[in-house]
Amino acid sequence: MPHAVIIGSGLSGLTSAVLLAEHGWQVTVLEAHAIAGGLMQRFRRGPFWFDTGFHFITGGAPGGIFRKLASRLGILEAMRFLPLDEARQFRFHLPSGSEFCMPAGIDQAELALQAHWPEQASGIALFFAELRGQLALNPWLGSLVAPGTAPGQHPHNQSVSETLDRCGISELLKDVLGSITGILAMRAERCPLELFSAFGGTAITGSWRAEGGGEAIIKPLIERLKALGGDLLLKSAATRIHWSDKTVSAVEDAQGRIHACDLAIASCHPAEILRLTGEGGMRPSLSERIRDTPDSASAVLVYAALSKPAEGLGSCHHFARNAAGADLYFISPSNFYPPGGHAPPPYLEAMLWVHPDQVAPWRDSAKGRRSDDYEAWKRARETEILADVTALHPALAGTIQRVWSATPLSIEYYVRSRHGAAMGLSHDIGAIGTEPIPRRNRLRNLCFAGQSIGHPGVVGCMISSVILVESIIGKDLRSEILAAKG
Repeated sequence: MPHAVIIGSGLSGLTSAVLLAEHGWQVTVLEAHAIAGGLMQRFRRGPFWFDTGFHFITGGAPGGIFRKLASRLGILEAMRFLPLDEARQFRFHLPSGSEFCMPAGIDQAELALQAHWPEQASGIALFFAELRGQLALNPWLGSLVAPGTAPGQHPHNQSVSETLDRCGISELLKDVLGSITGILAMRAERCPLELFSAFGGTAITGSWRAEGGGEAIIKPLIERLKALGGDLLLKSAATRIHWSDKTVSAVEDAQGRIHACDLAIASCHPAEILRLTGEGGMRPSLSERIRDTPDSASAVLVYAALSKPAEGLGSCHHFARNAAGADLYFISPSNFYPPGGHAPPPYLEAMLWVHPDQVAPWRDSAKGRRSDDYEAWKRARETEILADVTALHPALAGTIQRVWSATPLSIEYYVRSRHGAAMGLSHDIGAIGTEPIPRRNRLRNLCFAGQSIGHPGVVGCMISSVILVESIIGKDLRSEILAAKG
């Protein structure tokens, strides 16, 4: 039986592990931390469970691409999806103080935009034609648009902002549509249209929550892997990749164990693999590219316990841009639980994208031993973020009882992402957005997986892993997945 060692137990690593185990591979997953999941892991504070990242599932509607993927992986039945306000799943807070609510569904979203901005109806139609055309080109997502939809005609490396300009969209509406790229830690002027279409298209069709957050996906994947005979080793960071003659022979872990393997999959930041393989492990050009490619933005994440439900926030996702021009996303996950169910105490999550360099002065400090000036910086960011959210929803004033937060240093520690990048290597135009890092490299049996390689996001990471495993086992898995009921 061939043996695969997978470095990292995030969504991509576990998806790859389950699929390989299904097809006759003995699989060992090495995880540096005590909790599996990478950016999908959760942590507890009192009665509250928080996600390391704020996860919603794009393509999560019944019959959607996520549910098809989960069905094929054998985890769908273990998941419980929470009700989404499909009539207003996205709430955009406009500079004027008003709001625009976007419903679930590509056709419905287009009509809602045209109703709100009737003077730009033709430009909106042109933009959605571009969106549908890009989806029609995507072999995984073509079913999201009507049969016979004309494939996109414009270069995939054109930015969202350039596309909106070409369609004649005004600045305010550009901000609304462009702010969806903020979910990817990007700005519209740097986000490739093809990436936006894949992520934004599946997000618009339905952005659902799951009971249990990121763990709702990770936990059943782990159980599925174990049922297939695979191993997940926690507190077992990879410390060295053994190789010779362009072939990996084993992966050594922090416990000193040497795991002989026929295949190694790096489901972690590619910079980690440069360290683990050492000199000559990758082609010089690829090594240089990984070192030189900028990381994505990171985030300050704020978690607040509330004295009463934030009813005004509803069961939807909120987007705003603060006075400094930074993208703010917030949500009250407890609002998604139906009355009388297993709803947690009321709480709020808010996230502001920041550049990782903001925490550079404290990057060499140890977790639990950060300096007072770092703690002061952190408290100031909490105050600013909650002030911005409360200004948009004054009813929250006086209801915030206790606050916790995480910064790029937290993400770097728990996820092993270089500098705390939330999405790994940047996918923006001019970085890897137009030329992805290859899944294979100089070492014949070392492959890359994860959001630095494929599309970021839950669905993007899963699809990227399926594509990788297809190339390993020589089998068409996409047809099986798209045929699943979901």
